Amino acid sequence: MTQTAEILKTPTSAAPESIKKCAELAQLVERFVDTKGEYDERIPGLHMSSLKAPISTPNCFYVLSVGMILKGSKRLLIGGKTYDYEAGSMLVTSIDLPTSYEIGAVSKDNPFVSLSLKLSPAILAELLAEDVSTLKPGEPYGFDAAPEELIEDFERLLRLLDRPAQIAARAPLLIRDIHYLALTSAAGNSLRSLYAPGSTGHRIRQAVKWMRENFRETITIEQLAGIAHMSPATFHRQFKELTSFTPIQYQKRLRLYEAQQFLMRGDGDVNSAAFAVGYVSPQQFNRDYKRFFGDAPGRVTKSFKQSLRDRLSAETDA
Repeated sequence: MTQTAEILKTPTSAAPESIKKCAELAQLVERFVDTKGEYDERIPGLHMSSLKAPISTPNCFYVLSVGMILKGSKRLLIGGKTYDYEAGSMLVTSIDLPTSYEIGAVSKDNPFVSLSLKLSPAILAELLAEDVSTLKPGEPYGFDAAPEELIEDFERLLRLLDRPAQIAARAPLLIRDIHYLALTSAAGNSLRSLYAPGSTGHRIRQAVKWMRENFRETITIEQLAGIAHMSPATFHRQFKELTSFTPIQYQKRLRLYEAQQFLMRGDGDVNSAAFAVGYVSPQQFNRDYKRFFGDAPGRVTKSFKQSLRDRLSAETDA
C-alpha cells in the first residue's frame, strides 16, 4: 500500500465501558461468521468479518456506511491520508471512495474483527430535518470513538440473527437509529453536508453517483459539471478536494475495481473484462491492472481468486 509521510491516529478516546462492549461484540460476531470469516447477509446491509491471516489490498471501494473495528487494527489509506484505525473507533464513509488497507499481526487465535452497515440515502434524507446547505463538504469520511449507543444498537441487531422471525419487524427500527447516530456523531459531518438537498456536497455526490452507475461510459468534465450544476473549473476543484482524485483518476480506479470483480466471478477472460468496464485497449488495461494490483489480470488463477475473496471480504467493513 502506498503510504503518505505521516501516519495519523484515529480517535482512541472511547470510554473503558465502550472498549469492553466492543470486545464482547467481537465474540458475538465470531458466532455468526463462517470458517472463512465471512457472513451470509440475512439482515440487508449488515456485514461482519473475522480475519485470521494478514491481508493487503491496493484498490477497493469503501461504500456509504458506518463501521467499527471491534478487535485488532488496520492501516488505511483513504482520502489521500494514511490512518492507523484501531478497535473502539468508528468510521463513517459518505460516498463510494477509493481505498487501500493493510491488516497485519493477526492469527487464528487473535483475529481482526469488524462490522459495518451500509447506509441508505433515503433514510439519511428523511433524518436531515434542519437546513445544513451552508456546510462545506469537507472530507467524505470521518472517524470518532464509537459511542456506547451505537455499539448497543449493533449488538441488538446481531442478536436478532438468533430470532429470524423478528428481523422484519425489529431490524428496520434499529437500522434507522444507527443512521441517526452516524448522522449526529462527530464523524457524521460529511453525511450532513453531502445529503442535505441543495448543498454543494449534495450536488457533487450526484455526479459521483452518476459515475458509479455509468463507469463504462466516456466522460468529460463538462458533462459531470452539468450534472452537479457547477462550472467545469469549480467542479473539478471541488471533486478533487472531496475524493483526493480527479474525475478521470476516480473513473480509472472504479473500472479496475469492477474488472477485478468481473474476473472474480468468472464472467470471462481478460479481454472480455477490459471491454466490459469500458477499456478500448486490452494492452492498456493489462498495464493499469498490474500497476494497481501488483499482478497481471491473466494470473487470476483459482488460488488467486480465493486470495482475492479473502481480501475483499472486509472491503465495506470498518
